[in-house]
Amino acid sequence: MGVDKLWIDLWGRPAWRWSLDTLLAVPTLTRVAVVVAQDRLDDFSSALPGPERCLLIPGGEERADSVLAGLRALTDAGVDDRALVLVHDAARPAASAELVERIVAAAPPHGGVVPMVPVHDTLLRDDGTPLERTDVRAAQTPQLVRLGELRGALEAGGAFTDDASALASAGLPVIAVRGELTNRKLTEPGDEEILRGVLRARSVPLDPPSEVGGRMGIGFDAHRFVAGRALHLGGLDWPDEPRGLVGHSDGDVALHAVTDALLGAAGMGDIGTLYPSDDRSAGADSGEMLRLAVEGIRAAGWKPTGVDLTIVAAAPSIAARRDEVAIRIAGLVGLPFGAVTVKGTTSDGLGFAGGEGIAAYAVSAVERA
Repeated sequence: MGVDKLWIDLWGRPAWRWSLDTLLAVPTLTRVAVVVAQDRLDDFSSALPGPERCLLIPGGEERADSVLAGLRALTDAGVDDRALVLVHDAARPAASAELVERIVAAAPPHGGVVPMVPVHDTLLRDDGTPLERTDVRAAQTPQLVRLGELRGALEAGGAFTDDASALASAGLPVIAVRGELTNRKLTEPGDEEILRGVLRARSVPLDPPSEVGGRMGIGFDAHRFVAGRALHLGGLDWPDEPRGLVGHSDGDVALHAVTDALLGAAGMGDIGTLYPSDDRSAGADSGEMLRLAVEGIRAAGWKPTGVDLTIVAAAPSIAARRDEVAIRIAGLVGLPFGAVTVKGTTSDGLGFAGGEGIAAYAVSAVERA
């Protein structure tokens, strides 16, 4: 690929995070061993979600060595040898939750499960003689097996390109299930553009139905106060306030709520999808984040038509700068001033927004461009 393909940006997330996030969303999954090159441990550590469920493990020289390192780490973490284990190549970012569920549902008492897809191209040997393509399938990941069986097969030694090969060498059966043609592996330049299209289509239908009257979205965010940080709220600086808000970006809860509401209305996920909590978004300007999100929404064929924002805070007083906030948001979203409504309220001293921090609620409307 000419670059480290695992860190190719795919809609705001590195390639490896897409499949990891899919796996972490599986309700029955308990632990993930993320096996990486020794010299990239720090890079992955800073971008790894869910430390209570993810183990970061240095890999080996060959694929089999790395898989074995991951299996041993799971064993050390208390995972039973009879537990089902999925082994997945991080260079396959488009594996779907449906594929994972199909693989797990097919788990046999012994042996493994491998997703396969038919080969549609004509296959030729080096000497030009044809190979019957009906006799072959392309194997994909994730592949499933019980932990103890795969560990034993790999410890027996051998140069294995996947886990099904290791099981077969140990005399264990392998069941094939239907894979996904979109579960493509990042291998050559150009693959990343195909995968961007696949991942985008999952968030935005390629041919969405016509919605009379447009669509609505709701956004919410809340951050705790912290001393020694400037307050950014509603796209404005509040220099007279002694405390700012904790947040990976600049902590602007109002703009985060508006961003989530617009993305939700357009069916494009949430702010965490576009801006994961890694080094690239640390201290980021929430106004720029909102502006870029709106660009993506418009590129997907939607146009914002209105925003209604409520900021819940004991301090500062929103009323004095309400119109300023509305003008700022209107400019970022590309709306006339009258299409943005901003309201400030308090929680009468009750709960989180009574003094610990600030919360914001937003409702947005979009329609087909």
